[in-house]
Amino acid sequence: MGQIIFVVCRESVEALLVIGILYAWMNGRPNAKQGKLWLLAGILGGFALAGLLTLTLIGVTDILGGAGRDWFEIGMLTFASALIVQMVMWMRAHGRTMKKDLEEGLEDSTQSSNWWGVFFLAMIAVGREGSETVMFLYGSLLQLDSFGSYVDFFVAAAIGLALAMVLFFLLQIGGKYISWKWFFRVTETMLLFLGSALFLTAAGKLLGGPLAATDLPAWMYSTVWDVSGVLSDSSVFGGLLASLFGYRSQPIGWDLVMLGTYWVLVLLMLKWQLNGRIQHAQRLNAAVEAH
Repeated sequence: MGQIIFVVCRESVEALLVIGILYAWMNGRPNAKQGKLWLLAGILGGFALAGLLTLTLIGVTDILGGAGRDWFEIGMLTFASALIVQMVMWMRAHGRTMKKDLEEGLEDSTQSSNWWGVFFLAMIAVGREGSETVMFLYGSLLQLDSFGSYVDFFVAAAIGLALAMVLFFLLQIGGKYISWKWFFRVTETMLLFLGSALFLTAAGKLLGGPLAATDLPAWMYSTVWDVSGVLSDSSVFGGLLASLFGYRSQPIGWDLVMLGTYWVLVLLMLKWQLNGRIQHAQRLNAAVEAH
């Protein structure tokens, strides 16, 4: 439940931020009433896209059987993990200019008397965050096998959405005290850990399914340490840490190799991105000095 609340809350805040920018910009326009109708239609279209993706994933999972289903689940969990890393890198590169870029796109749309731009901006914003939410919670969706599990899932999603609205409101009125920059920086870090948890889940399915008959070294299956007596990942708090951060109270060698692989790749990609930004800034400074 904790994973569901966090993911829905974080992604909803990001969607609310975009919708808030669009809504605030429209308040000063002469045709604001008409534009807001297009904005609402775009929001509903975004929800429809996310719902369609959910039904598609559930349907494909139900159709596939045996090895096909195993590979599909592994692929989707791995893709969700990679998507998290890509999203964090995108936010680091474009987060500071997102408001300006959105407003420029809106200005172009209204100058041409074309509200389709508003519709698509809203639909893409909501659809993107909604689709990412579905992807990040794919593992949780796989566990829905009873009426009670569906109730728990949607209750957690509703709590996450409510928290997002409260948090968005607090960030709006308390901009002097609460930094959007630090909010996204903290949640980006948590998302990267969530990515590690999804990647570890995919690796576990790979080891227990397609690789079950593979002759791997014995240490890959051996428990490296056991702290279940202190905090078991089957407990409430331990389960929360497992779903959000990839915590294991009894990790085997395979788990550590997979986690190490994930973090090495993530840190290398973030370092590559940072170096690119530094080089870009140096080229701009050099160009300014040359003139």
